[in-house]
Amino acid sequence: MNAVKSDNQALIRQSNIELLRIIAMVIIVAHHFAVHGGFDFPIETVAPNRLWIQFLALGGKIGVNIFVLISGYFLIDAKSLKKVKVLKLWLQIFTYSALYYVIFVLAGLKSFHIRDLIVNFFPITFSRWWFASSYFVLYLLSPFINRFLASLDKKLFLRLLIIFAVIWCIISMVTDQIFRGHELLWFIYLYSLGGYIRHFDPVQKLQGKTYILWSVVFVFFTWLSAVILDFIGTEIPIFGQHATFFYEMQSLPVIVISVGLFIGFSKIDIGCRRIINIISSTTFGVYLIHDNKYIRSFIWDRVFNNAAYADSDLLILYSLYVISSVYICCTLIELLRIRLFENRYMGLVNRVASKIDPFKICPRIK
Repeated sequence: MNAVKSDNQALIRQSNIELLRIIAMVIIVAHHFAVHGGFDFPIETVAPNRLWIQFLALGGKIGVNIFVLISGYFLIDAKSLKKVKVLKLWLQIFTYSALYYVIFVLAGLKSFHIRDLIVNFFPITFSRWWFASSYFVLYLLSPFINRFLASLDKKLFLRLLIIFAVIWCIISMVTDQIFRGHELLWFIYLYSLGGYIRHFDPVQKLQGKTYILWSVVFVFFTWLSAVILDFIGTEIPIFGQHATFFYEMQSLPVIVISVGLFIGFSKIDIGCRRIINIISSTTFGVYLIHDNKYIRSFIWDRVFNNAAYADSDLLILYSLYVISSVYICCTLIELLRIRLFENRYMGLVNRVASKIDPFKICPRIK
């Protein structure tokens, strides 16, 4: 979110990056529709529905990369952790994890076990959502990361990013081997890259629309790589089994698309749109709601029965209906949580945060 001063000096959130957050979450939901929907297409044939599901699957890792790039862009100059934000984020994750478990147990959809109770009441420790756990740790580490990055000049900063890119993008893509601990380390790379873009603005010449257009072109060609591998796979099955090889979040095409979209949206000006900002504020909640391990199969298998449409001529229309329905419902649920719960307990959170000192662990960055 960009910030500008109004006549009364109040900070106003600009909506360009907020719109990008919404788009990123929409394509993440679309990705989950595809990868968790139970679709099992035969490798021997290349059907339009298979290609459509592969197209939807492409967006997930792009969306993840975009969210972390945004965080690096806006947090790179933070001098210390915001204790209120740490508590607020933890409570949001805890609420959905514990609430889902209690509901599923009371509804008889899940048996009660002490271990499950512990796991769901400590969702970050036990990675109930891999992204939430990795992002929470990234945020805790952000003051240290900021202090380290602030000590680098532009040349050293760029060298660091190149080393990261070679190891996690190029080598991983060529060898098809992902380095251990890659999720958090990859997030640190994306965070640093977002910070580099914020500090040095390395791409000043082209307009935002140009970056967005080229990103769309890269999306098409990345999807086309899957189509080509599909056709090769009809003769050599191993290629069909790895048709989405270039879809991983650390692959070079995906990182190019992610950075291109981020830069593109950061350079466009759509002013402050209140409805966009409100919807954007729910995006993390949308993720927590629809991708919980209990609710995931319930939504895609039992409610919408995605796989039943694998061979249907209506798959494209049905997928658009399901994706939009899930997104809208999750947005409304998150808005309800904010209104009924978060707005009521934030006063207590602020008081607790004011009495906590352990987060003051990093000297001010000069």
